[in-house]
Amino acid sequence: MNEFKVVGKPVPRIDALEKVTGKAMYAVDFQRPQMLYGAFLRSPHAHARIKDIDTTEAEKMPGVKAVITQKSVGEDTAIVTEDEVHATRRVMKFFADEKVAYQGEKIAVVAAVSREIAEEAVRRIKVEYEPIPAVTDVLEAIREGAPIIHENTEAVTTPTGETLYNVSNEMHRDAGDVEKAFQEADHIFEDTFTVPRVHQTYIEPHVAIAEVDTSGKVTVWTSTQGIFAIRSSISNSLRIPLSKVNVIGMTVGGAFGGKFGGLTDTYAVLLAMKTRRPVKIVYTREEEFLDGRPAPGLVITLRTAVSKDQRILGRTAYALWDVGVGSGGTGATGRILSVYDIPNHKIDAYGVNTNKPAPGAYRAPGAPQVTFASEAQLNRICFELGWDPVEFRLKNLKEGPEWGFKEVITQLADQVDWKGRTKEENEGWGIAIGEWTNGAGPGGAFVSVHEDGTVHLNSGLMDITGTDTAVSQIVAEVLKVDHEKTSCVRGDTDSVPFATPSGGSVTTFSMGNAFKRAAEDALDKLLTQAADELDATPAQLDYDGTKVWVKSDPEQSMTYAQIAQSSLRHRGGPIVGKGSFASEPSAATISAQVAKVRVDVETGQIELLSFAGSLDVGQSINPMACEGQMEGGAVQSISWGMMEEMLYGPEGRMSNPNLLDYRIPTTLDIVPLKSFIVEVPAKNGPFGAKGVGEPPITPGIAAVVTAVADATGVWVREVPLTPERVARALWKAQETQ
Repeated sequence: MNEFKVVGKPVPRIDALEKVTGKAMYAVDFQRPQMLYGAFLRSPHAHARIKDIDTTEAEKMPGVKAVITQKSVGEDTAIVTEDEVHATRRVMKFFADEKVAYQGEKIAVVAAVSREIAEEAVRRIKVEYEPIPAVTDVLEAIREGAPIIHENTEAVTTPTGETLYNVSNEMHRDAGDVEKAFQEADHIFEDTFTVPRVHQTYIEPHVAIAEVDTSGKVTVWTSTQGIFAIRSSISNSLRIPLSKVNVIGMTVGGAFGGKFGGLTDTYAVLLAMKTRRPVKIVYTREEEFLDGRPAPGLVITLRTAVSKDQRILGRTAYALWDVGVGSGGTGATGRILSVYDIPNHKIDAYGVNTNKPAPGAYRAPGAPQVTFASEAQLNRICFELGWDPVEFRLKNLKEGPEWGFKEVITQLADQVDWKGRTKEENEGWGIAIGEWTNGAGPGGAFVSVHEDGTVHLNSGLMDITGTDTAVSQIVAEVLKVDHEKTSCVRGDTDSVPFATPSGGSVTTFSMGNAFKRAAEDALDKLLTQAADELDATPAQLDYDGTKVWVKSDPEQSMTYAQIAQSSLRHRGGPIVGKGSFASEPSAATISAQVAKVRVDVETGQIELLSFAGSLDVGQSINPMACEGQMEGGAVQSISWGMMEEMLYGPEGRMSNPNLLDYRIPTTLDIVPLKSFIVEVPAKNGPFGAKGVGEPPITPGIAAVVTAVADATGVWVREVPLTPERVARALWKAQETQ
């Protein structure tokens, strides 16, 4: 184990004080002179044709400064592209103008001198709808005769000859000889699992403020995971050069993958361009549920072949992803292989359109859904055949030099005394593992040494999970300075180099590397400057974070402050290091979790008794932050398994678009969590660090479902495990006995 000065130490978040004292500036707090307020007109129908839109009454209201529909904005956003044959022209779609495909779809946007006037103007817009049948269930959407969401969508034929409708995209993957694997298997298991859509449920809703100056320069203040992603979105959708767009990221009140832009930013810019005044748009909580970008739902059928010596011989998956009016998501189905050595497999996955908004990213996109199905079925196999779930997994895990797979599950089993576990009546245990291959993205950073010896960090990194603290620890470690001597400032897109968005477990890995290289560059310049002053070479010097000295004569020394001051008079100039990082390979990370529950078999109520998790972090930059990520992911996973789901009625309308009816955990629902850190360094990670944000949300659903099965003897294959759903499953099991 390496012994570090700052890295690996539990450092409090550097923004903690301003957040707990209320001084942090969120986008919703931000004001501009003469600012207007935006509000949307949204469809009350899940599926309907638009016969007419009349904005006359709204436009005449005192205080209303702009009303925009697709008709009024369309001509200005036409994009002409040329190919070898002919030029084509397409109009960017910001609003529905012919047909709405989900409840809450945008029809128009209004800007007024107050939010109240804007909302009243929205109510005065008259829209004539012709409702048409809607479909919100993927199993119904694929059938012949189902309402077609996108009228140009053609039916597809599956490898088995079945015809599916409303399919937006598909993914097929196979390896080995699946048919032979199932023929040679000693046991074959088949299960169908259902996972609902869930919302990221960040505390702060989407919000953006836009302003356009007399030269046409656009400035946007927003709550986002990536300021450069927002800049690109605005530039591409409104055909504005990147140099004419500046995005300023405000303090973020939660995101979890749901804030990569497009929901408010572009519309605020549209209104600001038309009114020539600043415009603020803030989503309501209902708007978040109706027109956010939640995690997609999934119905997946798994078949798994195993041998009597506990080997997984083959696996097949047939997956239907609920992608609403969007597409994508099917690639996550490959996680049925997870970290297991499964030589023979076949995957057929389809993105199915329904009358719901398009999905988006939510912490380890697609992994919690697929991992639930995969791990729950593996646990059922073990239960049915009398195998120990831990030993079974250890026999089938892949191995690699940077993979701490076995270490994670072994450590967790030891910490919770898995082999010695006990339970009372109606109590049960569940264990599961999940993985996430950390992403990597490009980014640049600057590190400066000030004239007083303190160190300044500058980049476009959006801090959502404490990454400012982590990268400042990395810089402090390189320069050997005390962490308290560092300061971290986020710039806007006009003032800093490109930074990868904060998501996908890429941030500390990618931006940490950029900052590490910037710190190393600054250190090189610091030593070069000191060598010039001390009449030595950089190789003859040593340093300790406060001063630099000649190794052969420690009396010959200079403090960091003195070196920085002298650099201002030196031909090399101020000590500023720069570092860049590209999309270099990361490493797979595994999380393992154990749940213990008690079930009231009369009511179906589940009580969580204990929960523990283990995670391979590569190298813990900040153990306190790592544990926070582990606990946060675990709670979201438990919540997905026990209470969260977006409910839709027969006409396609959402039944619970508020925090009263959409349940998320409180402190009364969660027991004290235990977190255990494993460190198997990643070759390309800064000091060996791996991403830690995604893996902790992946195994918890399966762990809870398995614990309930262990307590009751009944497997419930649809989540969340509400008391009603569990009770019905128990009653049904009793009836069949």
